[in-house]
Amino acid sequence: MRANASSSAIASTFAQANEEISRAVGRMRGAVLSSAIDCECRDRVDVVLRDLEKLERNRIIRRLLTAADEQRRRIEALLVLLGDFGPNESAPLDDGMIAEAGLLFGDIAAAAELGSSLLRQSRQLRLANDVVQEVANSTSCAGPDICD
Repeated sequence: MRANASSSAIASTFAQANEEISRAVGRMRGAVLSSAIDCECRDRVDVVLRDLEKLERNRIIRRLLTAADEQRRRIEALLVLLGDFGPNESAPLDDGMIAEAGLLFGDIAAAAELGSSLLRQSRQLRLANDVVQEVANSTSCAGPDICD
């Protein structure tokens, strides 16, 4: 189905974007934290980099949720079209109407699958943001034995 290919492409794009963000921020963090700058400055830069990573993840989350909402609206439109399918009516259904209803059901299933995938990804990114925040709260350059 068309939406399955679309689902894979969208999922892959967002996963790649998240990985690129993490790698870029990780490289910046490594470069800054391994430098000879003082501990207080390193802590501030580390906090700024974590905030940048969180902002970028939140931007991706918003895009995922927007894409999921587009699938919801697509399903609504398809359901309106499917309203013409009424097997319990007195007039017999022709083969064309049955075939069309089958296609509509397939499109609804594909849109639902894509929407579900997008929502799962947004949840994973949200959880990743929570983990990053917990790590940030638990680690800092607080003691003289950590900073030189």
